[in-house]
Amino acid sequence: MNKRKIYIIITITGLAWLASACAGTQATSVTPEPTDPPLPSATPVPPTETAIPSATPTQVPTDTPTPEPSATPTPDEAATAQAIATQTTEVIVAEIGEQLEAVDLSTDSGYLMWVQDEPISIDLNAYQEWIYDPFAVGLVSSDFVLKSDITWESSSGLVTCGLFFRSEENFEQGKQYLYEMLRLSGLPGWDITFLQDGRFQKSVSDFRTNSAIHQEQNSTNKIMLIAEGEKFTLYINDTRAGSFYDYSKSILEGYFAYSARQESGESICTFTDTWVWALE
Repeated sequence: MNKRKIYIIITITGLAWLASACAGTQATSVTPEPTDPPLPSATPVPPTETAIPSATPTQVPTDTPTPEPSATPTPDEAATAQAIATQTTEVIVAEIGEQLEAVDLSTDSGYLMWVQDEPISIDLNAYQEWIYDPFAVGLVSSDFVLKSDITWESSSGLVTCGLFFRSEENFEQGKQYLYEMLRLSGLPGWDITFLQDGRFQKSVSDFRTNSAIHQEQNSTNKIMLIAEGEKFTLYINDTRAGSFYDYSKSILEGYFAYSARQESGESICTFTDTWVWALE
């Protein structure tokens, strides 16, 4: 996946501004600028000695029977691979089903759109740095359940790890929603905002604190976001944070990406076990 880098430069932005307000400092907004894409991260059998002919007359060889075809067919590698993939998907869907049941949803409705195959880490080491990393090419959804386990660590006081959703294809010049979770000692906060061209436009949820957020170094938080039309419902570590609405219906479908930004120092946001379930 190609990571993109965004540097914070001019105006006030949603979560960083709110967090800074709580901390008594003023944060600046962000204007995303793309970073350069990363560099593509039988041994032969030795001949036997020739036997000396014996005095015994050479016998007339009998006919060698032609071997019958084996009753066991040669495995079809493509079919085998497909069967393994199907079994794997069934296991994943079963696990997702258990998580959906916990929020009163079911795999009986909808389908699995995408599942993460390996962890994604975003490393930050510059002042007021912002980087995003798209989920997958062509992954667009309107109504969905988005789940991700987010682990964070930071040498500074302020870092946010989050998720873009319903974004226009150009994350730097388009419209999108953004869920961000704030790691700041004594302030376990989060926000859902609406952005355009990388700039804060409005808060959908208002900045909120939640004691369910784990703030310890290298701690992991399970996030589940349900988008249904203008309604967004959030769960943090299986605790319902509430439902929030954007009746303007600014953008009703779009792309996904991971997001990480910091004030200073060095920070890492790692995303694992992420999946998107489409709702019907």
